[in-house]
Amino acid sequence: MASHDERAKNILDVLLDDLGTLEREFEVPSLRAQRADLRFAPSPKHTATRRSLGILGLMTEVAALFEPFSWAPSIDEVQGCLRKLLNAQHAGALTPSRAVERMWLLCAGRPDAALAHFGAMPMAGWPSGFYALRGLALVIVVLAELPRTDDTVALRLMGAITTRRGAYADLRARLATVPRGAKLFEVVVRDMVLARAAGDGEEATMVDTSEARAFIERVRNEGRNEGLEAGLERGLEAGLERGLEAGLRPLVRQFERRLGRPLSDAERGALASRLDVVGPDRLGDVVLDLDSAALAAWLASPNAT
Repeated sequence: MASHDERAKNILDVLLDDLGTLEREFEVPSLRAQRADLRFAPSPKHTATRRSLGILGLMTEVAALFEPFSWAPSIDEVQGCLRKLLNAQHAGALTPSRAVERMWLLCAGRPDAALAHFGAMPMAGWPSGFYALRGLALVIVVLAELPRTDDTVALRLMGAITTRRGAYADLRARLATVPRGAKLFEVVVRDMVLARAAGDGEEATMVDTSEARAFIERVRNEGRNEGLEAGLERGLEAGLERGLEAGLRPLVRQFERRLGRPLSDAERGALASRLDVVGPDRLGDVVLDLDSAALAAWLASPNAT
């Protein structure tokens, strides 16, 4: 299962890898060895394609370090990142091919204490959520505060669960207009499927079951392993079932309360099939709109939607 940091690296990897030099675990010379999660240096040959990414294209105009946080970093953690940046800039002055000009902290939580301590201010000319440290080339990005636009989808997919859900919905709805949407969708679904296979309850119902199954089928048909060890496909299928069960549980309770009795095995099967087809919102409407007799007939009808 991809951790928060790994998920962020995967997203940046799929969007930036062919547009410049992307290095994971970039070593920063210091008195004690330090590493930044990612370093990206843009390639002049791919400037137009990179700039088509919108906000991320602007963030990668110069060589930069990226540090994703699944929480709100503390003052000490931001101070540590600043130390990495200054050390990297010093080393880059000696070895230009390793130069770094800026650092981006991608924060799932809002680091209020750090923002106040460093006197961070909203970054002029940038969307909401970007905070610059006065006189320093370090920027704190609060992912939950980014506007819901196509070019922030990739960044918002690195946020906390609520932010990710909104970004995933936007990606699905506007796959053709989100920058590199198809590639982004592939890597996001892969990570979600792996999370479901590992039994991650938080991610269990985020990816649509049909999309997850389509991903598994592509892996089989194209002979790709996508980093999946032997036998994991069986685990993926089991993960889908766990995710489906997690999504069904509250709906089953609502249906049983409306009917005044437990659901039969056949009714549970019908409910599971329709969750896959019409989605949880439609099922929630049905259980609220129909009386018990109409609800039982709806469950029994093979053509009901």
